[in-house]
Amino acid sequence: MDDTALLRQTIRRCTAVLVATLATLGVSLQSSSEAGFLLILAVVSVVYLVVEFIKVNPPAESLDGSSSTEDEE
Repeated sequence: MDDTALLRQTIRRCTAVLVATLATLGVSLQSSSEAGFLLILAVVSVVYLVVEFIKVNPPAESLDGSSSTEDEE
């Protein structure tokens, strides 16, 4: 990944953390009947964060299609 892609990924993760925190705070301050949308918003942002941190990017070496044995010959 280049620097721009890493910066965008970091901004998305930080935004998701902020949304989850603010939505959870909003749920705790409101009554349970009024906090439905905030609860959904908090759950969606937490799920996004979990998926984002579990997702593994393939190493750059495997992308070019050459193996290390071909380079040694």
